[in-house]
Amino acid sequence: MLDVNLTQIFINFLSLSAFYGLFAVGLALVFGVMKVVNFAHGEFFMLGGYALWLLLAALPGLPLWLVFGLALVVGPLVVALAGMLVEKLIFERTANNTFGGFIASLGLSYVIQALAVLGFGVVSKSLPVLIPGQIEVAGGILTHQRLAVILGGVAMMTGLWVFLNRTRAGRAVRAASQNHASARLQGINLRRVRYTTMAIGAAMAAVSGVLMGSVINVGPYMGLEAIWKAFIVVIVGGLGSIPGAITAALLFGLIDSIATTLGYGQYIVIIDTVIMLAVLAFFPRGLLGREAPPLDQGQVQGGDGAEAALPPGLSRALVLAFACALAAFPFFASQYYIGIGILFLINLILVISYRTCTTMGGWSFAHVTMFAIGAYAMALLQTGPGLSFWLILPLAGLAAALVALVIAWPVMRTRQFYFFLSTFAAGEAIRQCFIQFRPVFGGIEGISFLSPPEDLFGLSFYDTRTYYLMALALAAIAGALLWVFDRGRTGRTVKAMAENENLSAALGIDALALKTLVFCISAFFAGCAGALFAGYNGFVAPTDFTAQVMFKIIAAVIIGGSRSFWGPVIGLVVLTVLEEALTGADQLVPLFWGLTIILTVLFIPSGLEGLARRLIAPLIGPRATRFSEDRNASRA
Repeated sequence: MLDVNLTQIFINFLSLSAFYGLFAVGLALVFGVMKVVNFAHGEFFMLGGYALWLLLAALPGLPLWLVFGLALVVGPLVVALAGMLVEKLIFERTANNTFGGFIASLGLSYVIQALAVLGFGVVSKSLPVLIPGQIEVAGGILTHQRLAVILGGVAMMTGLWVFLNRTRAGRAVRAASQNHASARLQGINLRRVRYTTMAIGAAMAAVSGVLMGSVINVGPYMGLEAIWKAFIVVIVGGLGSIPGAITAALLFGLIDSIATTLGYGQYIVIIDTVIMLAVLAFFPRGLLGREAPPLDQGQVQGGDGAEAALPPGLSRALVLAFACALAAFPFFASQYYIGIGILFLINLILVISYRTCTTMGGWSFAHVTMFAIGAYAMALLQTGPGLSFWLILPLAGLAAALVALVIAWPVMRTRQFYFFLSTFAAGEAIRQCFIQFRPVFGGIEGISFLSPPEDLFGLSFYDTRTYYLMALALAAIAGALLWVFDRGRTGRTVKAMAENENLSAALGIDALALKTLVFCISAFFAGCAGALFAGYNGFVAPTDFTAQVMFKIIAAVIIGGSRSFWGPVIGLVVLTVLEEALTGADQLVPLFWGLTIILTVLFIPSGLEGLARRLIAPLIGPRATRFSEDRNASRA
């Protein structure tokens, strides 16, 4: 019979709920006022942990409890200033581009992570117990450290309630969260409100980091797991709803406490994600949430669409030149660079299929998961039934499309940020399945000893040059099919639907079916790319499909531009060259990727392709402008 200590479950419930609530409420507050999801919120949490570690190192003679108290003051103040600086440099500049601000914060999170690695090293820091001792309550153990977490969470929540309901500045924040226009008419300084909100949100994340610093190890990636949990909480509770965030924090605190006590702690990511998807299936805006701010297709695609289109002859010439360069590459490059070329072609299939997904107006964070599913399908079908690669390739794509179809049922009912964040959580849960279900997927070590395709027409794919040419052929086929879909009637309907989903529904267009179709099509090609990757790599493991890989895909689309089919290709070329230039300094890669995406969002929101169009337009004269106008008129 299972021996369950209900008191211990209750104690764990209180400490987990306090942490989840304290961290997620700051995120919900920022969204409620600024209407932006700050992906770098997890890095503010991480900075709070490092503030505690630095004070412990700088003040070795002071009692630990005194250093802890000092960190609870200094850490949040410093991080609050950092939050205000982020508001000044990023969110204030993207106030009219909600999606741009979100993507810039995603880049910022990788910049801060990279700086933490450079400054403190990649190894996590283990801190001493700052408040030793424990209390035994009815057979349950409550350590003084976890008691501090509970009391700190309650104190911060109480202080936030008093601020929002009993002070003039707090009432201004509440008014701004309800209606910006009305708040402005009442004389409220919205700029000051935004700074105040950002400072409070960042400070609450830092307090969480200080409180949890000696409970969990402090490291540069500690914010990634925390932000995943915060997204789960705010999605279920409802974006922008503080009562919803507190309710969801209590719910997941109880669920996680029970799961941990029963010995299922390693499955918490999966359990919480399934609950989130179940809630979204019936409450697309969360339990107490409001509708996310509308993002029109111009915002999602980045740019105003004013760039002149290139004449067809010039476009075809550029595409032909690029194709010829790719075809000639393996005959002049070394074996090393041919390997780089193979990975480039695999990533090429990923980014052009991801661009197809974005045409529906939603940016999925689970695309890398579809890539992983294709790779694992290849591994399982080759090591199990021993099927031919040429049969496995379409089956891998179908496996990814099937999983996408299952995910689509709940998430396609959501909009905008709910969609972004729910796909992020769902993707991480699937990756955790690869880790936790070791008998099937091999755990963290993955599945090895995979073989490339069998010989075809006397060609051996153990030769990297032959594999490159095969990958090039498959990339060309995928690109051609996706281009035909994009230019066809269905593709144009999808983009028109994304411009105004409500109007499309009034015209009888089934938006849910269209979005699900696009989601599954993009997943199919990502799955095929995964099979191609597994065949070349020789093994698959969960570490091959991390959030950083997803960030690279998103960065390629944003940096290159997503208005046309070829923008992401340009972005991928830039990122690949940048990554290769930083060979031997891998820790700098996410730093430069993050900086590049931030600068792109702030200064060239239409991407490099849009910039190139503006630079080329004066050189080719008014013909380009007339052609662009004629093409837009024909599409209208």
